[in-house]
This record gives sequence, C-alpha cells and structure tokens, in this order.
Amino acid sequence: MNDLRNAPYRAPPTTPPPFGTRMLGFFLLGGTMWIAGLLALFRAIFALVPSS
Repeated sequence: MNDLRNAPYRAPPTTPPPFGTRMLGFFLLGGTMWIAGLLALFRAIFALVPSS
C-alpha cells in the first residue's frame, strides 16, 4: 500500500532568474516604454503644429 510509483509528481522549488537577466529584462522593457513615450510626445507636438 506504500507504493510510490503512482504518487503525484512534485515539482522542484523554483528560483528567480539571475540578477543580470532580471536587469536586462527591466531595461529592455523600460527602453521600449521610453521610446514609445517619445514617439507619443512627438506625435502630440506635430499634431499641434500646423503643417504648411
């Protein structure tokens, strides 16, 4: 009755990714948001400037 062959699999404990990987992801995400913000700013400025 103590057969462990049909026991449910327990996943090993997970560890967070290394610090460098987290920083790289943070700066990639931050960089894309920064570029998107700049594009939105330019778009807003050019919408106010009358075109000739």
